Amino acid sequence: MLNLCLIASLQTYGIGKGFPKEYYEIKDINKAKEYFFEHLYGLILNENLKIKEEKELVKDILTSNILNIDFDSSAFYKLLEIKQKYKIKNIYTLQEYQKKIDLIPPSMALAQAAVESAWGRSRFIQEANNIFGHWTYNSQIGILPRRRDIGATHFVRVFETLKDSVSAYMLNLNRNLAYKSFRDKRSFFKKEKLDGLELSQTLLNYSGIAQDYLKILKDIISLNNLQDYDNRFYQQINN
Repeated sequence: MLNLCLIASLQTYGIGKGFPKEYYEIKDINKAKEYFFEHLYGLILNENLKIKEEKELVKDILTSNILNIDFDSSAFYKLLEIKQKYKIKNIYTLQEYQKKIDLIPPSMALAQAAVESAWGRSRFIQEANNIFGHWTYNSQIGILPRRRDIGATHFVRVFETLKDSVSAYMLNLNRNLAYKSFRDKRSFFKKEKLDGLELSQTLLNYSGIAQDYLKILKDIISLNNLQDYDNRFYQQINN
């Protein structure tokens, strides 16, 4: 079972809009970067633990009860809920769940967070807790971009907490067709540690600047030694 105390302790992250006030008062660039990465790493770890728990639950249901599954049981309804959440086609195909319900490497997530939120200083993170540039077409849950193209109808999604933004980001990568190449590449690692630097180079569809975006992610991961967070991550989730 997962360390539920660890999950509970990390629930305190992401309350309010944007980062804590003290972050914006840091003048030293290196200290600001360290604060940025450390603050978000806790959220990324927490959401990955939840994903790991979902994956283990599905495996347990489908390997232990598949022949005698009770369609009125809580286990079946939980399986149905997860199927809908991840847009699984066949409710009983374990391989499909395993490909979609999987971990997001912290190094990649941290690099994207830095790019998409302008290191936590963009209007969208300070007004909407939106770290990863999520859009919505529902004006009731979004804010209007100041420089939206003529004819465009999207809004920038508002999240109650930074935690919610991280959760939505991970679900986006795990279920949407645009990131199938990411999931395909990730599946090759199987039981090995995920390589955030390598996986970041599959995100061609995440940004309109395409190849330039991939280079930016690669540079941020390399220059800031973000793969150290991947090593730390695997030590923590395997304890």
